[in-house]
Amino acid sequence: MIMDKMQEKYSHFHMQMLTADGRSVNFYKKNGFERAVKTQPMWIYQGDEH
Repeated sequence: MIMDKMQEKYSHFHMQMLTADGRSVNFYKKNGFERAVKTQPMWIYQGDEH
């Protein structure tokens, strides 16, 4: 239901992008998302919970 609402709200955007960790990738694939060709997520992160 949340994904349906998001798609409804942002359907007019030509691109919808998110960052998904390994545990949620399959969920987003089931909802129509796919890997963006050769993109690689990157960050500068100073936390300690990963």
